[in-house]
Amino acid sequence: MPEIGYFVSHNRILEKLVKASSDRLSTWMEIFAGAALIGVMLLIVSDIVGRIFGHPIPGTYEIVSFAGGLVIGLAAPSTSRARGHVFTDLLLTRLSSKTRSLFVVMTRLIGIFVFALTGFSMIMMGIRLRDAGEVTAVLSLPFYYVAYILGGAFLIQVLVLISDMGSEVSRFRFPVQSSDFSPKRRTGNAKRETGIGEPRHE
Repeated sequence: MPEIGYFVSHNRILEKLVKASSDRLSTWMEIFAGAALIGVMLLIVSDIVGRIFGHPIPGTYEIVSFAGGLVIGLAAPSTSRARGHVFTDLLLTRLSSKTRSLFVVMTRLIGIFVFALTGFSMIMMGIRLRDAGEVTAVLSLPFYYVAYILGGAFLIQVLVLISDMGSEVSRFRFPVQSSDFSPKRRTGNAKRETGIGEPRHE
């Protein structure tokens, strides 16, 4: 029916748009997380060497604490997109494909709710920290920047989960028809294309 084809087409376009956006954002966040991790490593080594010679780097603890939170938060969407989290598939392997898809959709819905609530809470915390003027003791670094960045990272995590759930729903509602790719069908197509098995007319 034309209405179903129209719906499926627009659903696929929206799914591709969300996936492309989440992939690009999570990739850039992963790059920033890696750069922050490298910076933390260099800072720690420099501080250790400086302490040996009696010249430690001031504020190292504060910078490492901030960067550690940023690394974890910024790397979460990319890790979720690659499904790099630790999970137990002992139960999933015993379920049917439709039940597994339903289980994945339900867990993604729970994750969307949790990360959306956490991201909004972090942004609201950043607003309160900015209004209160909270800064670190040594370098006077404002706390609200970290809260804003983590809140944005959690909201992008929501986008990644939506994309993942959309892909799972599409596979569940519009499965790929495998009849055209079965060995029996391919053999029949090959016979028709090559003329093998057809009666000869002399």
